[in-house]
Amino acid sequence: MAAEAKDFRIERLRPERLDDLVEAQNQMFADYIIPIRSSRAFFADFLRSVGGRFENVLTAMDGTRIVGYVNPVNDGLEGWIGGIGILREFRGIGIGTRLMQAAETDLLSKGVEEVSLEVIEGNDKAQRLYQRLGYQGTRKLLTAEARPSRFQGFGENPKPAAVSDILKMHQRAYAETCWQRRKPDALVHSARGAECFRVEGGFVLLRTVETNGFIPFLGVLPEKRRKGVGTALAKFALSRLHDLGAYKVVVYNVNEDEPTLRMLDMFDFKVTMKQLEMKKRL
Repeated sequence: MAAEAKDFRIERLRPERLDDLVEAQNQMFADYIIPIRSSRAFFADFLRSVGGRFENVLTAMDGTRIVGYVNPVNDGLEGWIGGIGILREFRGIGIGTRLMQAAETDLLSKGVEEVSLEVIEGNDKAQRLYQRLGYQGTRKLLTAEARPSRFQGFGENPKPAAVSDILKMHQRAYAETCWQRRKPDALVHSARGAECFRVEGGFVLLRTVETNGFIPFLGVLPEKRRKGVGTALAKFALSRLHDLGAYKVVVYNVNEDEPTLRMLDMFDFKVTMKQLEMKKRL
């Protein structure tokens, strides 16, 4: 008799099973649209960046084998599904539905009223699952990359800043962005490996990993928008990354709106991935 979703139990991740989960993740995402290679450090880094906890991760078990997992994260009335995966040979029998329902039940018990998630454009099976469960698309998010250049005359010279200097600006500048980017945990975590700069009404974080450059955050206060502050910060960041030896620069999870698209076009950024943000009221 073929296995059914009800044949698998759902349980919380036990600390001693973390390596087993990482091994399972590497099998789950080997055929993903963007293959992901996980590790203890990678998974811990991701959890910290969104305020998640190991003990909240739920696993689908076939005996002692981890065949699926979901990562629900809660913050007050808001929740987020920070990853779900199922081994290829166990897909199509309802395990994903059971994991999502278990995650929602867990979040609801913690007072969460609305859950968000993101799905990569082209991952049609996942999107159909979320739609069946009642999630609706709210906006598209972009990841893009470009070659850094040296710019002259980018206006006010940004000053080095501590995280404490920009937390309040981040809260206002990122109020209308995707769940994980507007959470203070994401900013604090990104700042640990980045250079932080600020001007009146805006801030930017930048970092390099080998020859890759990243702009994890670039924020402008609402009342300072459309006054050239964002453009000036982008010129500064691209110039700084050029001087640091970055071969390419990546920005990720930025809103697909007219001002953002204009800025990306101005600096010859090419969109490499789109994600659909989806939400559900519990």
